[in-house]
Amino acid sequence: MNRGSDMSIRDWDRVGRVRRGPCVLGVALAVVVAVAVAVWPAPSHAAPDVAVGGKSLRLRASQKNPAQRSLSFRSAVDPAIGAPFPDPTQGASLLVFASNAAGECRAEIPLEPTKWTANKGDGATHGYKYKDDPLGSGGIRRIQLQRRKNGGRIVVTARGGAWPCGLEAATQSAPVAVVLRVDDTRYCAEFGGLVKRNQAGSFRAKDAPAPAGCADNDLTVANLNLLHGLFCTPSTCRAADRVSLLYDWIAESGCPDVVTLQEILPSLVPLLQVESGTVCPAPYEIFYEETNSVDDELVLTKYPVLESEVRVLHVGFRHVTWVRLDHPLGPVDVFSTHLAAGVDGGANPCGPTCPTECVTAGAVTNRDCQAVQTALFVEEKHDVDTPGAITGDLNAEPGSFVYAEFTSRGWTDTYLAAGNPECDLGSGVGCTSGRSSSDLTDLESTTANVDRRIDFTFLIPPGAGSTCTATLDPASDDDGDGSATRIFADDPNPFGPSCGPLPDPICWPSDHEGSEMDLNCE
Repeated sequence: MNRGSDMSIRDWDRVGRVRRGPCVLGVALAVVVAVAVAVWPAPSHAAPDVAVGGKSLRLRASQKNPAQRSLSFRSAVDPAIGAPFPDPTQGASLLVFASNAAGECRAEIPLEPTKWTANKGDGATHGYKYKDDPLGSGGIRRIQLQRRKNGGRIVVTARGGAWPCGLEAATQSAPVAVVLRVDDTRYCAEFGGLVKRNQAGSFRAKDAPAPAGCADNDLTVANLNLLHGLFCTPSTCRAADRVSLLYDWIAESGCPDVVTLQEILPSLVPLLQVESGTVCPAPYEIFYEETNSVDDELVLTKYPVLESEVRVLHVGFRHVTWVRLDHPLGPVDVFSTHLAAGVDGGANPCGPTCPTECVTAGAVTNRDCQAVQTALFVEEKHDVDTPGAITGDLNAEPGSFVYAEFTSRGWTDTYLAAGNPECDLGSGVGCTSGRSSSDLTDLESTTANVDRRIDFTFLIPPGAGSTCTATLDPASDDDGDGSATRIFADDPNPFGPSCGPLPDPICWPSDHEGSEMDLNCE
């Protein structure tokens, strides 16, 4: 596959193929997000985006007097802002975003439909005006979406302590984005080039060209148990070939925002680093904390990690990894784990040292207890309204106590919620585990050899304070971005004419298949 950081996702050559079914790679622990009734398959249309030039942006704040906070934004007069104007009474919001980091500006504010009026009585032709009192709509006073001689213009002003941006940080991360969503249209500007002032309490920029496009308002995640290779020698595990194939699948799946991996040995990390900056237009940052040096989690992310923690689970060998990402949707929490297998006593009784929280929850086995602890860790850390994800190899199937620890909390099994079929033992469709990991026989075979679904991507649905509508793009990839909600890496190496034993390319990157989620926030 031809790769290059100067290429867009659309430019990449996609090999025509028919998916056998969504499947997951990996002997990893699936940290799950259960089914929330509010999450539905996505509609087949994508909201239009309009990138516009920015005339000026000014943010001010006083640390002593919050009432002196203010925002002033003016777009360029831009032909892209033109009639017919969308109707803001059908829903509208304003986003101003530098970063989710402490002291930086993130303001996402729904706009009251009744406070819009049509210009000259004909909003579709002449635009709309929004007017609010000082205490309403997060301090926003006025918005004008108006027709001008050579196009249209957007003007936004906000003032007072209700405006959320205190600008306490020494600087704001540039570019600072301004996004006005009106009905299903997003008008987007970014100020990063000509910044006149950027310091605590003040950001001022002007004359920003229209960005290449609006920031992504999807949350896309892929998960795979990559196979550590403990039971085969380095020469027979073909680790470099498997990692290269993994990156082919990442590119094929639209370069997800986040890729979570389990069964990571320290020796796999340099191999993953080699292509992390070149496989997709936006480079991946690697988060990896060596914990047991045998079966750790690793996260590939396009967005900076704001916070992180690795929590050790019952018995002391397994653990769960948490990262909070600086995502345009808001601070996004991603949890990844690999629960105990038979080889390390997953099915053994929890025993006399079983932690109180596990006994209280009714856990019987060590694996049950680890699921309880993982779910409690998610509840402890996830204190934001932004949607999040739990991924991993749970070594347990739907219907089990382990699975119910996630779904009973309202977390969504995204694979099923997107309308995909449950694992079929005969065909392997929808299954993620079953290949032998003792040698490469199954990994060099074009036969799937999977017969259980134990790898998951669960969605933590958005909270009441989020503007995300949380729709899942189904396996058919209705929005056409390459990402979808389905099994990940479920075909025998479709990127070349053949696969098999050396000298052919390897067929599968792991003894598992993985899971993939595309959450659209329209």
